[in-house]
Amino acid sequence: MCSVCGDSDPRLIGLAYNQAAPLHILLRLLQAGPHDVRHALATRTAMPERLVDEIVHHRDRSVRRALSWNLAVGPQVRSRLATDPDLGVRVNLVEHCNYRSQVSTLEPRTPLTVEAYELLATDPERVVREEVALQRYTPAHVRDLLAADPDPAVRLCLIDAWSQLSTAARAALLSDADPQVRQAATQRQAPAAIIESESDLSPWTSKRVILARPLAERLARDGDAGTRARVATEPSLPADLVAELAIDPDPEVRLAVSRRADLTEQQRAAIDYTDDPGRLFHPLEWVTDACGDPEIMRRCATSAHPALRRSAAYCPHLPADLVRTLANDDDFVVRLFLAENHPDPPGELLLRMVLEFEGYSQAKMLHHPNFPRSGLRHYATSPDPRERALATLDPDIPPQAIETLSRDPDLTVRRSAAADARLPTPRLLEMLSHDDTAEAAACNPALPLQTMEDILRR
Repeated sequence: MCSVCGDSDPRLIGLAYNQAAPLHILLRLLQAGPHDVRHALATRTAMPERLVDEIVHHRDRSVRRALSWNLAVGPQVRSRLATDPDLGVRVNLVEHCNYRSQVSTLEPRTPLTVEAYELLATDPERVVREEVALQRYTPAHVRDLLAADPDPAVRLCLIDAWSQLSTAARAALLSDADPQVRQAATQRQAPAAIIESESDLSPWTSKRVILARPLAERLARDGDAGTRARVATEPSLPADLVAELAIDPDPEVRLAVSRRADLTEQQRAAIDYTDDPGRLFHPLEWVTDACGDPEIMRRCATSAHPALRRSAAYCPHLPADLVRTLANDDDFVVRLFLAENHPDPPGELLLRMVLEFEGYSQAKMLHHPNFPRSGLRHYATSPDPRERALATLDPDIPPQAIETLSRDPDLTVRRSAAADARLPTPRLLEMLSHDDTAEAAACNPALPLQTMEDILRR
């Protein structure tokens, strides 16, 4: 993907991203290019094996770190950094194992190879082993190895992944030689504790505690609305106090109650709450914890409460009928979460969200295999520049239309045309000479080799 960045000649940045640039061009950029050009090379979506070799062994650790963050190149390439001499590279490699920002797929993927996880689990630096213990993609047998790690701080990290531990790993932690590890494991294994005083609540709301009646009453009737809103989410709060908070004068308290898992749709509908789609929203934990439960997913996806539907849309394995329902939801966040997280979103939804939303995941949607490209050429004459920029994605748009778009008054539209291989060469070279479109033109896979060489010489 082309992007305008850095202080270097934008043509060099564009060459670094150009998927048709031959290997010798890429190697020369890596060897002699400025820092932001080398960084661009390490963030390509695809790269020749020789280029990977050179980046993995590059003297500049920031280039290797950039590769460690590049999930697009796949686990085989990234895993080569598991033996990197720089601690920061190895930590980044494990820490950045979140596929949420990548195109969802129907096939399960892991950010690193099994061999890389095994190697990193024996890393000489404790912080690396701690990260391996904390990551949700770490294989079960690697967690078993970490349960015998010589450092108790690493073993303690495994407690946070308790639900993913094997019976053997749990048994090892329950009998751990370190009293802090043993105590933490015992607390996770034990039934929910009854909390009598506020000082014993840490963290505040926990699925592992039951509020004693006097404490629950005191918190539910506290003069601070924030305190009441927090206790309103506590699963163990008695039903009569939930009903009391459901008519609380503060709207934030009523909203918190309306999101509880134990309410019926009728009880939820009776609460006077407002759930603004414009405010920051995090999926409800009790919903995401139940992503694999078809009954709960159906109840949430068909709820009248937008927070439940948004949270269901965040879950990646909804059945097809619920996907269709949520794709047409009136709530913007529901549609956005579905487009970002479901592996098989409807193409119409992806197109709609690209036109409605500007954010980090927009590129993911544009490159999703379900994104509808045929027919986009009719946007070429749209009054909306965001729509005109999409026209170049149509595989059947004629070169003349691309050239027309290359002269569009909107810069984003011109850049999309500049990067299109169907743009006639004379116009491509003309756009290469303009600073505002130079990078996009240098990205163009139809850029003549001689022109690439000329850019390097300049």
